[in-house]
Amino acid sequence: MKKQINVVGAAFIENGKVLATKRNDDRVLGTLWEFPGGKIEAGETPQQALKRELTEEFNDTITVGEQVAETSSHEYDFGTVNLTVYYAQFVTQHFDLIAHSKVTWMTQAELSDVSWADADQAAVAAIQKADLSRVMLNGTD
Repeated sequence: MKKQINVVGAAFIENGKVLATKRNDDRVLGTLWEFPGGKIEAGETPQQALKRELTEEFNDTITVGEQVAETSSHEYDFGTVNLTVYYAQFVTQHFDLIAHSKVTWMTQAELSDVSWADADQAAVAAIQKADLSRVMLNGTD
């Protein structure tokens, strides 16, 4: 059985645009785009993990909102990634990039213009169909 890796990602929405992050070339799945986030540690809720990861990756404080789509699972060579993406909002915006080479705000249509990691595809599709003005950004934390 492949290793199960439970991961959480943040879909930041601001002024009708979505934040996309490109992984550093030297990292696993380098050059692909993803929602920022990371592994859920033992004893953490997904929301707690997301807040910790965004502090580590961007040096930012966030609020976590509702889940974007069903958790998606994708089998990679190194294991099976189970990704849950939540809508989120920045409390601070430092963007100190550690794991990413690029950060950009995209319209829903522009999300199709870049190569997303396979595990992120379901959330991208859900966001493209969503009415972003109705997304609950504050609430579950």
